[in-house]
Amino acid sequence: MPDVIIGEWKLLRVTLEGLGPFRNGRQTFDITGADTDDLEAGTTDAASMYMILAANGFGKTTVLEAIFGLYGLMNTLPQGKFADGTFNGRAQIDIRVSWVIDGVSQTMVLSLWTGTEQPVDPLSSLDLENLAVTDIWAKLGLDSSGAIAAGSNEYGIRLFHTIKQGLDAPPTALFGLSQNLPSLLYFPADRRVVAPSSHEAVTRPTDWGYQPALHLGSDGPDWGSSIDNVLVWLEWLATAPEADQRDHRVDDLLEFVNRLIFKESPDKRIERPHREELRSYVRTRHGAHTLNALSHGERAMLHILARTLTHMTSNTIVLIDEIEIHLHTRWLSRMFEALKDLLRSYPAVTLIFTTHHLDLIDLYEFEKKEPSLIKGGYLIETDIL
Repeated sequence: MPDVIIGEWKLLRVTLEGLGPFRNGRQTFDITGADTDDLEAGTTDAASMYMILAANGFGKTTVLEAIFGLYGLMNTLPQGKFADGTFNGRAQIDIRVSWVIDGVSQTMVLSLWTGTEQPVDPLSSLDLENLAVTDIWAKLGLDSSGAIAAGSNEYGIRLFHTIKQGLDAPPTALFGLSQNLPSLLYFPADRRVVAPSSHEAVTRPTDWGYQPALHLGSDGPDWGSSIDNVLVWLEWLATAPEADQRDHRVDDLLEFVNRLIFKESPDKRIERPHREELRSYVRTRHGAHTLNALSHGERAMLHILARTLTHMTSNTIVLIDEIEIHLHTRWLSRMFEALKDLLRSYPAVTLIFTTHHLDLIDLYEFEKKEPSLIKGGYLIETDIL
């Protein structure tokens, strides 16, 4: 099979039917933004930063779980709510994809769906034109076991096999530079940020190899899922005697997260792990402390930023449910600024987050145009408390 090189991969639309609060009908979310200088012309594009605002119980988590579940059907072992063979409901995401195959560059709309043999939302030629200025529709339906549905076509199946060929390959560079396959990183609302209670020998971190969908609910307390382990692992790779050349990922990662997390505290920074102790320290004006000394806000930012930087590919969607968890207003503002810096640095990353706090509308500044950002959002229910 000829090599396929995936370039752009941008989520444009989510369609849900028979799921959670949407079980009595169909709901569509356009993951697009608008240029506020040209709203009358209707200029839209895929959002790089998208907020879903809703009261608890009105479906904001359902949207994220559906996106994660569709990606999860492409994992080595299907993961997510759709991997349960007894689960009812249908979902579809529409993605603008650019690829090079057999030396020819093409742009198309990929519809990935589950719950039925045929697409949940059939696209017309006008839909394809509006979504991606194309007449090519790639179709890929998957059932709970990850098997291909009858309504899939050659384009969708080719993309699916390309993704399957890359499964479990470990990243060899930060910032998505080593992998161009699509990935999704899901930070659920029940995420924990607890430093590990014990330290073990150098071990490969949990979920280190490529999977289309990663559920990143916990930073600790077990060693395998902790940021501590990630830093120690990168330190080990940097100094492994069998390496052909020095691996600089631990330095690059710490430079990036220190700049974003401690922007207002230049005398504070996370240092490279101590190889003999298998632990990292935070250097402050009062001395060195383990990562346990980080505040909940600092640890929450470290969890999201470090995981994103180490697991992202050049085509990554980051989902954060209830972004305000562990963060008071000051830290939430810093989190937004850090994520915006990340999106500006790596335009191939898309961030979709949820909240039920109206105060975040002012902090998000939906209508404010910002360089290199395309912001969008959706209000599911108007009577939010």
